Amino acid sequence: MKRSIFIASLLALALPATAQQALGPGTGLVSPEINPDNSVTFRYHNPKAKTVKVTGDFLPTTPIEVEFGGRTLVYDAPGHADLVEGPGGVWTYTSAPLDGELYSYSFIVDGKKVPDPSNVHQNRDVASWTNIFTLSAKQGDKGWYYEVHDVPHGSVAHVWYDSPTLSSQRRMTIYTPPGYEGGTQRYPVLYLLHGSGGDEDAWTDLGRTAQIMDNLIAEGKAKPMIVVMPNGVWFNKAAPGAAVNNFQPTMANSRSQSTIEIEDSFPDVMNFVEKNYRVVKGYSNTAVAGLSMGGRQSCMLSLHYPDKFGYVGLFSGVAAVEGNEQGFAKVFAYEPKLYWIACGKADGIMAGSKALKEWCDFQGFPVTLYESEGGHIWRNWREYLTIFAQKLFQEKPQKQQPVRRMSSNINIDD
Repeated sequence: MKRSIFIASLLALALPATAQQALGPGTGLVSPEINPDNSVTFRYHNPKAKTVKVTGDFLPTTPIEVEFGGRTLVYDAPGHADLVEGPGGVWTYTSAPLDGELYSYSFIVDGKKVPDPSNVHQNRDVASWTNIFTLSAKQGDKGWYYEVHDVPHGSVAHVWYDSPTLSSQRRMTIYTPPGYEGGTQRYPVLYLLHGSGGDEDAWTDLGRTAQIMDNLIAEGKAKPMIVVMPNGVWFNKAAPGAAVNNFQPTMANSRSQSTIEIEDSFPDVMNFVEKNYRVVKGYSNTAVAGLSMGGRQSCMLSLHYPDKFGYVGLFSGVAAVEGNEQGFAKVFAYEPKLYWIACGKADGIMAGSKALKEWCDFQGFPVTLYESEGGHIWRNWREYLTIFAQKLFQEKPQKQQPVRRMSSNINIDD
């Protein structure tokens, strides 16, 4: 009898341990470890491995050209570095000192890409998962804005809305500034659009929108605002795990399989936001911006609704001037407070960005072109959001401005 009780007791102790096997303390290794000189040490334990490499955007990159939608995009392909095996099968590599930034990386073990088991921080870009880490070399650098600090925090909500245009329910992500809950204040709105292959989670996960906005607002560098991040791919109603349809990771743009474009369905988004959130309506209090496909969409939205957006940001994405001349003339007849184009010098979109800038200059339309280093990458788009957000709504909220016609040849009401 005693033997039976003893065995039962052992089983009772073993069952919880078995059930919680996956909840252990991890590998026991610190990886990545940020060193005092801002170099970073990576560690990976595998005594059976023959080779271990680390690949990431903290290493020297190689530009690669990708043909997409009749355009050439330039991406910065991450470099590789070898880890060295040490005692106990622990492989290590220490980088050179790094600038403040958010970095992504993966290990390549015997030719196979694997995540860092010591790092719980990951994000998804289209269908690829990578580990990430942020590094701030000094307060106020890029990495500092992407980190969480002891400042008042806004909230991020995932909400569903009806889209009569698309005959479906769809999901969007909405950032509200610190103090929104329980308050009565109304706020201006930035509509922020993702790129091809993205979804309504892209700007919060990869773009660090909440961290950027919290930190800028805390410093007084950006006005408190609501940031609305919809899903801009018509056949994906929501991000993976939230979709009521099967999510299709794709790099195709939203017009590729449908005649319905975001210009047609965007009023559904704005109607929901203006009905359910405390927003300051009107031209001077509404902005639209986006990256890549979202940049082109932002450009097209400004052309279709020139009286809606007083601030427009095109991040590595523009619409062609040819065929849209009258549309751009209508946009600038409303005298937008800011029409801001940003692109990497190595990005294939730069040619179109410069063409739009030059055409607008010739017409006397005020447009700003911001040129950064690098290609078609999130490192640039996070920087663009940080800069663009500081330029928005700096004046006291106003009612919609009266229209100023630039010439009698332009019919604003077309």
